[in-house]
Amino acid sequence: MDLLLILLYVALCYTIFKIFRIPVNQWTLATAALGGIVGLSLLLLTMNYNHPFSSNARIYFTVTPVLPGVAGRVVEVPAVSDQPVKAGDILFRLDPAPYEYSVQQKRASLAEANQNFKSLKASLDEATAGVSRAKAQLQLAQQDYERQSQLVAKNVASRATLDTSTRNLEAATQLTAGAIAAEDRARLNYGSSIDGVNTTVTRIQAELDQAEYNLAQTVVRAPTDGFATQVTLRP
Repeated sequence: MDLLLILLYVALCYTIFKIFRIPVNQWTLATAALGGIVGLSLLLLTMNYNHPFSSNARIYFTVTPVLPGVAGRVVEVPAVSDQPVKAGDILFRLDPAPYEYSVQQKRASLAEANQNFKSLKASLDEATAGVSRAKAQLQLAQQDYERQSQLVAKNVASRATLDTSTRNLEAATQLTAGAIAAEDRARLNYGSSIDGVNTTVTRIQAELDQAEYNLAQTVVRAPTDGFATQVTLRP
């Protein structure tokens, strides 16, 4: 830059000497040189004063931390630090064992829940049959009570026999009420569902899905943004 300005000033002086036919001697040359030194010095000082300046330099670049979705111990790091990787490349793996155990446990719980759901149907059928038996016994007790009442009214049967029939009728009534309540409970347990699926089965299925998702998170890959990136590994 300085050399360019000096050359421009020399060219300007040469042009002025030619146009105005200024004689070339020690005085004119000294005047031109002195004027150039002063002018260029002032120009350079002005440029340096107004030019932005900083003793600190900063370099900005985009950094995207890649963190696993689950906690765990790193067991493998296929990626190489400060080397380009493509989207979808494996960066590192966490120990999958705890999450594999959780998946196995949830699968066993789901199988058990499905089996229990089948037993709920059997319990409902049994409770329904119990209600039928209780109602049949209640009907027999009611008929016996009515018959004994007529016999007592005709002085054919004793009062003690009627009392026995009365107690049998009360017991049959209570037994029927208990059987109906048991059937209602069995029906509620069997009919508790979400979108046609038993609530317990639905809950455990959701837990299994979460466990399988956590297991998949033990493999951490480069962001799938379609661009090649460079990875820097940090301890």
